Amino acid sequence: MAHLKSVLSLALSLASLGSAQSANGSVPTFTLPAGYSTASFNASAQATAFTRTDFSDHELNELWNMVGPVATGPVTTTVEPTPEPSSYPQPDADRFHALVGSNYPELKELKLPKGFKWGVSSSSYQIEGAAKDEGKGPSIWDLLSHRPPNTVLDNSTGDVVASHYWLYKQDFARLKGLGMPAFSPSFSWPRFFPFGHGPVNEAAVKHYDDVISEMHANGIAPAVTLFHWDTPLALFSEYGAWTDRRIVDHFFNYAKFVISRYDAYVDEWFTINEPQYCNWQYASYPAGEYYPAPNGVTGGDEARFLCGHHTLLAHAKVAKWYHNEFKGHGRITFKNSGNYFEANSTSPGDEEARQRNFDFSIGWFGGPWTDGDYPQTLKDTLGDLLPEFTQEEKDLIKGSCDFYAIDPYTSYMAYEIDGGVEACASNRSHPGFPDCAGSRSISPNGFPIGPAADPGVGWLYSAPSGVRKFLKHITTELFPSVPDIVVTEFGFAEPWEGNWQNLAPALWDLRRADYLQNYLDQILLSIHEDKVNVTGAWGWAIFDNFEWYQGSSVRFGLQYVNYTSLERTPKATFVLADETAPNVPSPYASDHPTIPNSPASPSPVFSAPEHPHEPAATTSVEPTTTTADTTTTKRRRGAQESDDELSESSELPLERGRSSHHTKKRRRRTDGTMRLDSDASKRSHSPTNGYSNGASRSPGPRSTLGKFANGDAHKSESNGSYTNGSSVAGVKSLSSPFFGHDREEVTRILIQSLSDLGYSDAAGALVKESGYTLEGPTVAAFRTAVLSGDWAEAEELLFGTNSYDNGGGIPLGNPSGYDKSWGKSRSIAQSHRAQGLPLAEGANRDEMLFWLKQQKYLELLEARDLGKALMVLRQELTPLHQDVGRLHTLSSLMMCPSADDLKTQAGWDGAEGDSRNLLLSELSKSISPSVMIPEHRLAALLDEVKDGWISNCVYHNTAESPSLYVDHICDRDDFPRKPVLELKGHHDEVWYLKYSHDGRKLASTSKDKTVVIYDTTNYKRLHQLDDHDSGVTHLAWSPDDTKIITCCAQQENSARIWDVETGTCLRLINDFTYPCTTATWAPSGTHVVIGSQDTKYGCCVWDLDGQLVHAFTSHHNDNIRVNDLAISPDGSRLVVLLENQIQVYDFLTKEELCEWHFEDVKLTSVAISADSTHMLVSMNKNKIRLIEIDTGREVQGFEGHVQENFIIRSSFGGAAESFVVSGSEDGRLYIWRNNGNGMLVETLDAHEGCVNAVAWHPTDPRCFASAGDDGRVRIWRPR
Repeated sequence: MAHLKSVLSLALSLASLGSAQSANGSVPTFTLPAGYSTASFNASAQATAFTRTDFSDHELNELWNMVGPVATGPVTTTVEPTPEPSSYPQPDADRFHALVGSNYPELKELKLPKGFKWGVSSSSYQIEGAAKDEGKGPSIWDLLSHRPPNTVLDNSTGDVVASHYWLYKQDFARLKGLGMPAFSPSFSWPRFFPFGHGPVNEAAVKHYDDVISEMHANGIAPAVTLFHWDTPLALFSEYGAWTDRRIVDHFFNYAKFVISRYDAYVDEWFTINEPQYCNWQYASYPAGEYYPAPNGVTGGDEARFLCGHHTLLAHAKVAKWYHNEFKGHGRITFKNSGNYFEANSTSPGDEEARQRNFDFSIGWFGGPWTDGDYPQTLKDTLGDLLPEFTQEEKDLIKGSCDFYAIDPYTSYMAYEIDGGVEACASNRSHPGFPDCAGSRSISPNGFPIGPAADPGVGWLYSAPSGVRKFLKHITTELFPSVPDIVVTEFGFAEPWEGNWQNLAPALWDLRRADYLQNYLDQILLSIHEDKVNVTGAWGWAIFDNFEWYQGSSVRFGLQYVNYTSLERTPKATFVLADETAPNVPSPYASDHPTIPNSPASPSPVFSAPEHPHEPAATTSVEPTTTTADTTTTKRRRGAQESDDELSESSELPLERGRSSHHTKKRRRRTDGTMRLDSDASKRSHSPTNGYSNGASRSPGPRSTLGKFANGDAHKSESNGSYTNGSSVAGVKSLSSPFFGHDREEVTRILIQSLSDLGYSDAAGALVKESGYTLEGPTVAAFRTAVLSGDWAEAEELLFGTNSYDNGGGIPLGNPSGYDKSWGKSRSIAQSHRAQGLPLAEGANRDEMLFWLKQQKYLELLEARDLGKALMVLRQELTPLHQDVGRLHTLSSLMMCPSADDLKTQAGWDGAEGDSRNLLLSELSKSISPSVMIPEHRLAALLDEVKDGWISNCVYHNTAESPSLYVDHICDRDDFPRKPVLELKGHHDEVWYLKYSHDGRKLASTSKDKTVVIYDTTNYKRLHQLDDHDSGVTHLAWSPDDTKIITCCAQQENSARIWDVETGTCLRLINDFTYPCTTATWAPSGTHVVIGSQDTKYGCCVWDLDGQLVHAFTSHHNDNIRVNDLAISPDGSRLVVLLENQIQVYDFLTKEELCEWHFEDVKLTSVAISADSTHMLVSMNKNKIRLIEIDTGREVQGFEGHVQENFIIRSSFGGAAESFVVSGSEDGRLYIWRNNGNGMLVETLDAHEGCVNAVAWHPTDPRCFASAGDDGRVRIWRPR
């Protein structure tokens, strides 16, 4: 080991160079050595199709690795239902608003025909959640919602959504209570067959067995869709999914299993949902970019029509088997997506456009009702782009549907495109090709055809008369052979429903009510007046769901879903009051679908039930029909109102951790605050908003802070001063302490916490019973002012009437604001404003004002009002004399060319993102807690309790949060203290070892010139790398664990890059004159950084071809001779250890940031913490120090081991890096607690001679490995 302590001077000698030319001057020839073969390689080539035979858990995990991390919701087991209420919230039509009534009095006595089927519908990916649970394989939508940036409008996923997979029993109980006789779900193909084919997933079978059983137990008839766009991802990788003929057989195999098992209980089967999705969805999938395209089909028209072709064949094969072989007892078809088109005029061009629109939508899949082939229009236009059916296939398709299923959401006006049809149809590069027909939602007179839905679904307008026309047109003109027709989906996205910040207005979905009422009327007219044999209607959707590319930003549900608590609440359209029935039916729950327009007939409205459910005795979250959600939104709030039953305490989670307001698909940072400094980055470890589908929500103010403040006349409040302990009038408050704690403080914190938990009714009850309110009206007004962006009002309320510019400085907008008046509000009496809100001890008024002005400035920049923004910068921000660096940063933002660029440069998510919530959170810390309790105070207190337990737990070695039920302590016997395995792969000193990032492999280096790689499942040797000519001092794993780089001591003085799978050397880098001491990988995996004692190449970046990319130099131009180096996990910092100096570089810009010098010590090794903020530095004599990277501040020291003469490497270890571990020259292992006190926890006899390195297992905190001079590697686990 002594040669690693110091570097000897090496004598350089010149070797004689032989001539490359043969004696006779002929051209050299080369022969291939025996036993070798050659091949050409292309790393950019697309994968080729294959036939899968491996259906192992490992392969399933590899598929999920294509998706990435998947969120888990608050419910992870099937929940038993709680009793539904005897009645549901209903409107008071005598006093308030009745539901939309029928416009057709003549329908009053008409009834739906006998046998008419009706219910609600949805699909598996959109509501089930449990994305990765119980053996399910990934679908294409698991990948689309996670991997391609901004594919989903609000960047939400289907990981959790409504968690119907776990809550189906309660959902069915509610449907029964609402009088719903049927439900049309879809089953998940990748849940039954995780790979699309192969073995059936037992857990899926058990689950869907119970789903069918539970529906029948509740009297709900199932009508099952087999495929609703959730194609197994495995089939894309295997052969290209719906663009390859093989999928027909694999879909048939899946459908055959499901139908065979459940047909006795299912009367109607839908094989495929809306195969037209091949156009507006499938054709745009990113094949070849985020997943393989083994058949070379990467999208566009080719993918569109191959997808449609194989979809028709798949359906037909299943349908013909169902009747001819299986002899199924029910009916089978597929669901069409189509809308009614009316010619914009009587011109031939518009009439032709109308027909082309029909041909390219439902005509495309009309073969079952014609001759089994495509319309001639498609053949003439597409030519060889349209696959051809054989006669046998046409016969298979013809007659394969038992009835016609249509999803007629809206209607359009059809018009001839500019230039005419022929110019378009003959030019495949034409933007209108191949449909070559226009359509729009504007009538010929220029007025919209009907009310618009949410802007997120701009294609949807309410056009009820169109559905009647469409039903007749399908059955009399397009496909006269149709025996009967079913409306399998119709529904509406209430405009801006996702933007409501309290529950009540979201439940009054008036435009959806109008849509459903009028569509039902038109269906009834179609039956009785037009004599169309309509035999069913299914409303979309059972409740709010993941709406594909729009994510959760739009809501189609007839029940409102709180995506945090998972509670469902029936909306107005789903609750029809019935004075005689305890379980009221929905608007569909009668033979007469019309809703009387009579004031005597009560219509639905939301009010909280008088007796809400008791929570069930279970650890799972239980959805109920009453909701009081208090999750923070990321939206600007409007005027807040208080109500005994519903107030802004019923605030809605508009999205799950990601903003859904902007229509531009822009992914935001999780922490949306402007990162000019660290002023708003610290948050509680236990935010109450729970589960967020893959993205954590930044905590903001909870709605109860407004609920129990606004309009609360009982709070004693005067002149900005507040009297604690005041009572609500008429309530007698208890005054004794609560087990030694101030009763008012405890009560107010409980009020806040109950609201944080979502129990607003309980919080309100506590207010009434205790007499304590959470905060006064001035605080509530201040909260409203900040969240609505009324900066003049916020400043006046915070600091008082006469403070700071008497009114907030430069106004926003024109002339006093944009979209509203920004002049001072007078919502609070002047007597409440003289002194402003009391501030917390040590609060900096100028800094608080700076935060307010900064937000105001940024919002002006976002609105592109640069003139006013400049005035705010000069006249309001600069005079506050705050951090000059921050002012310069703010000033530079004036140059941003757009609002999006501003947000990117500032790390700020805009006025309608989370920035105002974060500002309010930061300001609240400087306001006296006696008037404004810090947010999530109970959670913060519980965090402190848990942190104290963890800090005092000597052997704390778990990442799980301690239970609050018992005091926490970890048993010493569960700590790795025993060597359970000894590896003898080396015959000389082992100098270094390291686990791969995934923990599946362990590699060790030795003085014996070898590297050994072990499989950690059994610690058997995978490879021994023998090509080194000197001892191997160090190694590093590539980010993906497919390669390692090794460093050699003198005399070789080189580095090698190895392929881990094959054990072959890919590259030798031997430019060094002195030893290579250390190396690490860039986060990209495309470059390595090698440290050396070489004066020319001391610290350099190299590519994988061995080419020098960059050489680091110090400020002083001194030679860099590196002992060790490391790159921070976030890729931002490179830390370099010289003999007695630490250099820190910005790894992205390669700029040296700082240097730290040490006297009388020699630095030997460095490791960087997982959060990229601290470095662990070993040095002699006998010292290890934890140091802040950017400041050089020593945080903690660890002592007790022996390091005087040799390189001993220390490292972080245990769960959440709770420990520091090091070898020692005395043959022992030393383990310290990494919790601020550096307590020595264990001293373990480990090896004979030096213990040179220790590596803690990255995924198993109960295991580590050690390396010693005795040539052994030992694996340590609990005794």
